[in-house]
Amino acid sequence: MAADALGTAMRDYQRGDLGDCRYVDGDDRMDGHIAENYFGSHEDWDDDRRGWFAAFDGPVLDLGCGAGQHVRFFEDRGSEVLGVDVSPGAVQAARERGCESVAVADMFDLPFERDRFRSVLLNGTQIGLAHSVAGVRSLLSDLAHITDEAATAQVDNYDPTLVDSALFGYRPDPRDGFAHRTFHFEYEPQSGERMLGRTLHFLLFSPARLRDICVGTPWSVSEVEHHHEVYYNARLTK
Repeated sequence: MAADALGTAMRDYQRGDLGDCRYVDGDDRMDGHIAENYFGSHEDWDDDRRGWFAAFDGPVLDLGCGAGQHVRFFEDRGSEVLGVDVSPGAVQAARERGCESVAVADMFDLPFERDRFRSVLLNGTQIGLAHSVAGVRSLLSDLAHITDEAATAQVDNYDPTLVDSALFGYRPDPRDGFAHRTFHFEYEPQSGERMLGRTLHFLLFSPARLRDICVGTPWSVSEVEHHHEVYYNARLTK
């Protein structure tokens, strides 16, 4: 059984006891960037990023909340928010960081009633974990069920028209506007045995392909912002 390598690394970082966390793809290794990717503070965001997230009304569901940096943003604003993550270690890190509303849950088996939320955040290219066009459509339909008629969702991804094999874990796809990314996390605590996380397979798709994927779901792409040249945020509305 795969271990909670990434979540344990987050928890250990929060406690000041981080070991060695790496992305692994075959013989390739890359630093896991725990501090940079999961422990940034919204107080350090620029005005554009702060304004982007401030536009989301509560109740907000933060799927794959990690160590809770977005949960903290909404809690500090006084917005109703719930952060969920499949990783117990990540949720523990978020709680120890001061997040009040976080829980362990699987985004592919969400236990929420219809119309529960107004906004959904799906950060960290996690929408790609649905693996296929049909899987992404199914996930978007599930998110439509638990959000109200005026809901907004944010998803993000790497744009396959702008990336190549320089992206860690990159795999090509013969279809225009699609690619894949595969890796797992490996973590060696300062004390204890090495932990191997499960293999993660992400479907990468361009904004144009995202618009195609939304066809047949209640969602449509209302806004796209590219960041760091190859990565984008997309806002979806019903």
